[in-house]
Amino acid sequence: MGAGRVVDLDAPGLAWADVAMPASSAPVRLVRLHADEATGSSVSLVRFPPAWTRPGTGHYTCAEEFAVLDGRISVSGVDHPAGTHAYLPGLATRAASAAGAGGCLAVAWFSGPPRWRDGVADGAPAPGRAGRGGRSVLLGSLAELPGRPAGAGGLDMTFLDARAWAYVPSGGPLPELPGRVLVRRWGRGDR
Repeated sequence: MGAGRVVDLDAPGLAWADVAMPASSAPVRLVRLHADEATGSSVSLVRFPPAWTRPGTGHYTCAEEFAVLDGRISVSGVDHPAGTHAYLPGLATRAASAAGAGGCLAVAWFSGPPRWRDGVADGAPAPGRAGRGGRSVLLGSLAELPGRPAGAGGLDMTFLDARAWAYVPSGGPLPELPGRVLVRRWGRGDR
């Protein structure tokens, strides 16, 4: 999507595509919001259908972050209801993932191409709850955003209460939307 553009995450006519997720019970619906061709990093709006499951054990080779907008999803026994944010480092083992009975709508970011591998990864991080990490911060509002250093990469923003997403290039004006916002700083190679 174009730099600086704000996307209404509930808008009719979004470019949804059905995408098969390896080792899962059903495809998910996905809208690609932003991608960096150089790194393979991407952010997407993802709709998991009711009772979607990935019953096996596996991992992604890259890190993932997500913010749940509607419904709930459980990853390795950790429940993530609407309004929550989670970070899973690359190679983190995931087992018995499932969407709630009403499904789940989330914005998901991957630090590289999301390649799923069955089983536990060599060098996998210690098991545990999804944690904090990556280049993002969950704020009560954009007023809490720390300064933007000159030459820094763009900002990817998911407005949880306003149900909108935006990418603002380095130095660009910030959208004036209310409420909680998950802000991710993209590096120089991220576009």
